[in-house]
Amino acid sequence: MIAPTIDLGLIGCGSMAATVIRAIQTAGITLSSVAILTRPDRAADPAQIAVRLGLRPECVRIVGDAAGLVALAPRIVAECASQDAVRAAVPPLLAAGIETVIASVGALADADTLRALCARDTSALRIATGAVGGMDALAAARLSGLAEVTYVGRKPPASWPGGGTGHAVIFEGTAREAALKFPKNANVAATVAFAGLGLDATEVRLVADPGCMHNVHEISFSAGCAKGFFRMEGLPSPDNPRTSLTAGFSVARCVLDSLRPGPHFSSPDLMPA
Repeated sequence: MIAPTIDLGLIGCGSMAATVIRAIQTAGITLSSVAILTRPDRAADPAQIAVRLGLRPECVRIVGDAAGLVALAPRIVAECASQDAVRAAVPPLLAAGIETVIASVGALADADTLRALCARDTSALRIATGAVGGMDALAAARLSGLAEVTYVGRKPPASWPGGGTGHAVIFEGTAREAALKFPKNANVAATVAFAGLGLDATEVRLVADPGCMHNVHEISFSAGCAKGFFRMEGLPSPDNPRTSLTAGFSVARCVLDSLRPGPHFSSPDLMPA
């Protein structure tokens, strides 16, 4: 049975964090307290942050660094900020044994960051699949031997750094290169890599496509047990068009799965009466 009340931690207080809060509350969880790690320039008005996230002001605690978040000892922390936030905050959280879900998976493409995380107890680390699906099938296919995995990310030209209006392939290379070169746009490339062939063997192509209304993610693979192709067109957050709505729900799902002892599905058919 889902725990009815938890102390939640958040890294970031933007639109993704708001999606996570709404999804958790919709699932019937009461948030007794929410500790939020955010930049000093965003922490000036805790009451305003509470209103934006749909929380009672008295349950919100704002901190300015990872040590402050650790001191408040939330049951689980959801990272909804950036690759830099993962590097700065997640190692101390893991060292304290605090379960942490990360959305900015591309941070793990940096060898120093990955080394810092692996020096801690990574059993407390949860990686959200973010804006893409099919990672369970890809990970299962890996057991039969993966021959190739390709990720193609298509976005409207204005969504890429530098903008523009025409069709263009703006990057071709490995998942590691994509995640490091486009820290705000290619976290999905790292997610696909971790589920499949790894950061240096996963092929990535990033495309500015004026025919796209939203962000499109395409994954193709060939393995000993299957050949597969997944395509998702993600809708943007209504609060911030640059943020994937799916990513916030993915983080919320990881939080809910942590609280749920049974099968990691939220179908009403699998919930206790």
